[in-house]
Amino acid sequence: MTSSLQQQIQQFYDTSSALWEQVWGEHMHHGYYGATGRHRKDRRQAQVELIDRLLGWGEVTQASHILDVGCGIGGSTLYLAEKYQALATGITLSPVQAERATERAIAAGFTNLEKTPQASFQVADALNTPFEDNQFDLVWSMESGEHMPDKRQFLQECFQLLQPGGTFLMATWCHRPTNSLAGPLTPDEQKHLKEIYQVYCLPYVISLPEYERSLKKLAFKT
Repeated sequence: MTSSLQQQIQQFYDTSSALWEQVWGEHMHHGYYGATGRHRKDRRQAQVELIDRLLGWGEVTQASHILDVGCGIGGSTLYLAEKYQALATGITLSPVQAERATERAIAAGFTNLEKTPQASFQVADALNTPFEDNQFDLVWSMESGEHMPDKRQFLQECFQLLQPGGTFLMATWCHRPTNSLAGPLTPDEQKHLKEIYQVYCLPYVISLPEYERSLKKLAFKT
């Protein structure tokens, strides 16, 4: 990432994560409220259900070494580590988030090196991670891909980190497809997106078909 964007994202989450935790809890992502989005349920239940729905969609039944890209304060990381009795690593650009996630891992007993599950957290750039290739059998990204200034490089990095046969699961913000009857994004849609980018320190978002094309070029099986 460019240093200026890195700094913006870091500062955004350094200063806002405590508030996010107060409002959204340990899972700093949206929840699943049914197919229509109108099913009333507890906030945390909905967030956990979104994780499980994504795991079910990806047919993930086991994992031993997990990377959580854009881990926030460790909500998904700890959940996945416990669910699969796995070693899990979370990365974030925010030192504040990494510290808080570590505190939560210690409190949950996930830092005992003689036992599993285990969880650890560090500050790292998702476009240039410090890990060796083929290290993880599950790479997880929950609402962090929208922060990446080079989507293809991000996907390439995740592909390289995966063990052969491993799984990459990503939930990310997208705009609507532009290759349909609706045509290109309208000026109003572009204006709305620009406002979202400014608030959340996003470089840009793309559509699902664009992600699919990039994944196929990288030899992902979709």
